[in-house]
Amino acid sequence: MIKLLQISVVVGLTLVIPAWADPIPADDLVIVHCSLPGQIRQLGQRTTYVSPRRPTRTTALDCRVRGGEYVLQDAANTKTALSVWLESAKAGNAQAQTILGEVFEQGVGVPPDYVAAAGWYTLAAEQSYTRALINLGNLYEKGLGVRVDPDKALELYREASGLAGMVYFEPTRDVAPLQSAARREMQETQHKVSQLESERDDMSRSLKKVKAQLAQSVLKADEAVSQTRHIEHLQLQLNEQLKAFQLKEQTLALVQLEADQLANEIDRLRKEQAFVAPQAEMLVQRALPGPTITLVDPVLPSTRGLVKVAIPSGSSVTPVQTVIGRVTAPAGLLALSVNGQAVKANEAGVFTYDLQAHERLADVVVTAVDQQGKRGELLFQMQNDNAVSENSGPRRPKVELGNFYALLIGNSKYEHLPELTTPREDVTRLREVLEGRYGFDVTLLENATRYEILSALNELRARLTSDDNLLVFYAGHGELDRTNMRGHWLPVDAEIDNTANWVSNVAITDIINVMNARQIMLVVDSCYSGTLTRSSIVQLDGGLTDAERETWLKLLAQKRARVVLTSGGLTPVLDVGGGRHSVFANSLITVLDSNEDLLTGRSLYQAVAARVAHAASQYDFEQIPQYAPIARAGHEAGDFFLQPVTESR
Repeated sequence: MIKLLQISVVVGLTLVIPAWADPIPADDLVIVHCSLPGQIRQLGQRTTYVSPRRPTRTTALDCRVRGGEYVLQDAANTKTALSVWLESAKAGNAQAQTILGEVFEQGVGVPPDYVAAAGWYTLAAEQSYTRALINLGNLYEKGLGVRVDPDKALELYREASGLAGMVYFEPTRDVAPLQSAARREMQETQHKVSQLESERDDMSRSLKKVKAQLAQSVLKADEAVSQTRHIEHLQLQLNEQLKAFQLKEQTLALVQLEADQLANEIDRLRKEQAFVAPQAEMLVQRALPGPTITLVDPVLPSTRGLVKVAIPSGSSVTPVQTVIGRVTAPAGLLALSVNGQAVKANEAGVFTYDLQAHERLADVVVTAVDQQGKRGELLFQMQNDNAVSENSGPRRPKVELGNFYALLIGNSKYEHLPELTTPREDVTRLREVLEGRYGFDVTLLENATRYEILSALNELRARLTSDDNLLVFYAGHGELDRTNMRGHWLPVDAEIDNTANWVSNVAITDIINVMNARQIMLVVDSCYSGTLTRSSIVQLDGGLTDAERETWLKLLAQKRARVVLTSGGLTPVLDVGGGRHSVFANSLITVLDSNEDLLTGRSLYQAVAARVAHAASQYDFEQIPQYAPIARAGHEAGDFFLQPVTESR
């Protein structure tokens, strides 16, 4: 019997290939800008016509099967993308306008054109197209193609989320580069002035020498008439040098005038900065929320009541519980205390404190004060035994979340690169937790090639619907192409000096962008994984009632989310430090395995980030996970959710 391999390329169309046939090239699984042929349509009984060509984003293989046109990935550029989407964008299609904006922002084959990107995003944003609102907000937040305007960015983020005044983010303002540029120009001008002054001094000395020679010649004129012509020649030389000297004097005067103008400009900038700084500070204080405190270990349930924390009991010594927490203060942390006792937090905001149980029940108050004078508090109770009342447990919100799928990729045994210790153990244990505790349908790839990674992602693209959710976890080598600052996953067949088998973040993002799944989260444990992120993710005020929180969760659960949780930024990360797992994977698994509540991606990040920063500091190593929307992946202000289906062990 001949074994057949089925590969779904579009909904409703399945390509069947014999298993013994040549495998599909990995490049055929990369997403391209595809122009599909028009459809033959009938009007009335006798008239038929061909509709206009239809733009879409799909794999190169899918485009060919459907009779479409596309440009090979290596030869693609902004012009080729324009040929596919421009007509639809001019007709007012918000999706096409947004895709064109993303093409210009990304800079396909050419440097980014942020002004053009902002123009297309604005057209789509005027139609309240969520992706365009978020992308345009990102440009205003960073000042790309438009003026820096954090308030405008916040307004766009809030409109996209539908959560009005409950959304906050961390804006940045910096007027120093303007002054620094003017100062550098002033220094360069002063250097030119010094050079001209030196040349003037040399010319003056030369002129004195020529005058002396001329005087001697005049005294000898009566004695040597034959030298008259020589004297005339010297006089001509003197006149030429005098003209050159006058020209230098004029040039010096012009340069000095330019230097004076630059000095005036620096004074103006200083005065402007002195005027703007207080106003900017007021705006920052208005936009920045106060400090928030997260108890990482033990994990507190999300409830409005006073929560009890079980402290291990002992007969001969006072029971002690070492607490790990994290404080987040966008305006800067001024003071941190536990029950009035000062506590130090590291650069990531992580702190530890030993709670001693002198009574059966004791209140604990963690207080943080930021540079604005705003306060944040966390209250809970500690008790000596492990018998916590059932009524103190979390009230789990009722939110419809759909089906959950996961693709776990663990690359350890590399053909051309050093082997890694933990990825295999990481994905094996994570699979147990996701299947057993959260009911995920898990696909596991160990030591995967580029083709296997792209093939698995495309199979999920064809399989998942708008009622499904997807978590993709990658553990393995990562690399940064410093030419274009683009991050890559390195499959097991990757070579360090040859990018042919690397999987770029752009290719991953493109596949995620065209997936129908409602919510997608990438969890990436590799070096340089931070290049996937775009900007500060919007967040809610922490002071919500249970009813408000449930309303918010239901709203976000219906929105399209494309988010990424990375193990670090643009720096290497630890492969060890968590026993059989990496520091990051161990923290991730611990949080997921102990969670009893409906968990958002941001809450998962907060708990994991605090644990990672604390664990990495034990190795004198700074590693701070990051969490944000995935750049140009179709994020629409939602978040990822994880709902336990069994009790923790």
